[in-house]
Amino acid sequence: MRSLLAVSDAAVALAAAGLVPLVGGGGRAIEQRPLLTTVAAAAVLWLVLAVSGSRDPRVLGVGQEEYKRLVSAHAHLAGVIAVVGYLSRTETPRAYLLIALPAGLGALLLTRWCWRQWLHAHRRRGEGWSHRVLAVGSGPQVRELSEQLAGRRHLGYDVVAAWIVGQDAGTDAAETARAVLRLARRNDADVIAVTTCDAMGAEVLRRLGWLLEGTGTQLVVVPGLVAVAGPRVHTRPIAGLHLLCIEEPAFTGAGRVAKRLFDVAAATAGLLALSPVLLAIAVVVRVESRGPVLHRQTRIGKHGRPFRMVKFRTMVADAERRQAALRTVNEQDGPLFKIRDDPRVTRVGRFLRRYSLDELPQLYNVVVGRMSLVGPRPPLPEEVRQYAKDTRRRLLVKPGLTGLWQISGRSNLTWTDGIALDLHYVENWSFTTDLVILWKTARVVAAGTGAY
Repeated sequence: MRSLLAVSDAAVALAAAGLVPLVGGGGRAIEQRPLLTTVAAAAVLWLVLAVSGSRDPRVLGVGQEEYKRLVSAHAHLAGVIAVVGYLSRTETPRAYLLIALPAGLGALLLTRWCWRQWLHAHRRRGEGWSHRVLAVGSGPQVRELSEQLAGRRHLGYDVVAAWIVGQDAGTDAAETARAVLRLARRNDADVIAVTTCDAMGAEVLRRLGWLLEGTGTQLVVVPGLVAVAGPRVHTRPIAGLHLLCIEEPAFTGAGRVAKRLFDVAAATAGLLALSPVLLAIAVVVRVESRGPVLHRQTRIGKHGRPFRMVKFRTMVADAERRQAALRTVNEQDGPLFKIRDDPRVTRVGRFLRRYSLDELPQLYNVVVGRMSLVGPRPPLPEEVRQYAKDTRRRLLVKPGLTGLWQISGRSNLTWTDGIALDLHYVENWSFTTDLVILWKTARVVAAGTGAY
């Protein structure tokens, strides 16, 4: 995979550097030797990407770190080019700073995303590009790890064997480590994943690490942290020990202020840009069936405060009165009511729901501060009345126009799964996560999956 990315990055860097002489902003030096200068600039960008670790196998194909390293590499290179331009007092560095770097960053982010989709597709189909994992730990822990990885095959970790730790394990650390390594070799495993287990002591891990030196096999320790995302976990060395420190969830502070400012700016811009679309939808809804254009429903917001959520009406006007007669065909668990082929939904409403166009008026709720662009799903009052004490933590933040539930199955999710996703978001929120969710929401909405 690294070889493919190296070639792809080189092509992008060469194309980005080639834009400078094409747009005529490259200065006298570029005009005299355009090919040489272009190749040299592309080579510098390619080397910076290599040095920054953006092609490190440990960050490829999963998570945000790959993209962060791309942005960081361009930011550092931009700083160097700015200093060189200031000291040399020539136009050439400025042209690359203003043209080549922005174009290169955008193209690299796009190509890396395309490569990631290609890689995920191959992994889902079982066509290689995945790590072979030996899972080590107690029976329940190994089973849980295997199920989690099997449900996320696109991440590229396939459990091919397991070492179930017994009560007598660890009595001879050296022999236990050698036995684990022999099992990994027999199954061609290139990753040994050790779950948290009292029987698997530190001495076994230490000796196993020694045995793996130079073999190319990676040792991974799976911490017993449930629903805690990476940004909240930090390693701190204390007295020779590497302690995992868990930060508190962030419900206030500068990050939340930035989130609110982004919500207002983006939602306002969305309402203005989409005003012709909103008007057209309103006309179509009103023409197709009698009743109000907007559907107003009481939902529960931050700290349990009720608010009126507005959406385009997608059902007949007396839909709520008809619901009692349809209770026996409800397809959702918990207090939710959902039917895949609900007879109350209008023809226009079915189209609006498929592409989430009925949700657009909620941008108004975002502007006035009742909702956020990203957050937990806005619950109904009857849902909240059934909440357990820990479930009420999802009310610590504003509900969202979209969220993890939107990109993880939408209406195909069970009520319990939706609650779990909302709690995970509340506990592990970050601004970067919001941006990723918004990006994935656009893809899910365009595909129209899981909406009815």
